[in-house]
Amino acid sequence: MDIWIVLFWSGPIGLGIGLALIGTFVWLLAKADEISKRTKAFAQEKGLEKKKG
Repeated sequence: MDIWIVLFWSGPIGLGIGLALIGTFVWLLAKADEISKRTKAFAQEKGLEKKKG
């Protein structure tokens, strides 16, 4: 059974699933970064950001 798992994950189906998961993770990171930037820009526009110094 262990050899089947190794062969499955190294096959085209396993690679496809792995690439899809990696792509989804990268997409979620990019979306979170965009939301973070928008939130910072909105706070700066409204004068809500913390003054440094």
